[in-house]
Amino acid sequence: MTSSSVKLDLKKREKTGKETNRKLRSQGLIPAVFYGPDTGGAIPVTVEARDILHYANSAHWETVRIDAVLPDGTEEMCLMRDIQRDPLTDEVLHIDFLKLVSGHKVYVNVPIEVTGRDRCAGVKQGGVFEQVIHELEMFVLPREIPDAITLDVSGLGLDAAIHVKDLSLPESAVVEQDPESVVVMVTYAKTTVLPEEEAAEEEEMEVEVLSKGKAKEEEEKED
Repeated sequence: MTSSSVKLDLKKREKTGKETNRKLRSQGLIPAVFYGPDTGGAIPVTVEARDILHYANSAHWETVRIDAVLPDGTEEMCLMRDIQRDPLTDEVLHIDFLKLVSGHKVYVNVPIEVTGRDRCAGVKQGGVFEQVIHELEMFVLPREIPDAITLDVSGLGLDAAIHVKDLSLPESAVVEQDPESVVVMVTYAKTTVLPEEEAAEEEEMEVEVLSKGKAKEEEEKED
């Protein structure tokens, strides 16, 4: 679990509108707005595509803490709160930057990254690995926002699970998810038959055969 930030320059956007935004994108700029507490509304800005696309296209884009230099020269913490994309090409069309206030918590969705799956003890024993929760919403201080929650499952045994309460989270983080909710687990494969299950199946078959035999005897007596 790491917490990092990037620095970006947000330039003033003089004009707005579809045609203007299209021209900006052709120049390597992405239209955006910066908003939040004490901003007096959404501020139209642009950001260099080459500076932001690496982060906007990552699985962690919602948790990338940005130190943004605004058009007036002031520096503010922010997150990418919304990204508009072309439905056909997935090209980034517009970004909303949300201002963060130091000491004030914010809601973020943090991805859960699993490592050690190829070495998972339970899988080697014939079990099936399943990740139930892929991201966790938390209420956390800006400077403690983790890029992701990394979960090593190499030691997870057969018929075992890791719950929300077992995750390593930032000190200030508050989650509403049930602490007992399963994040990952290793279950018995459907094709795997346990010894006790196999014995039970054999016993059921024997009972069924005996029942059929008795039924046949009864029929013969009636005839």
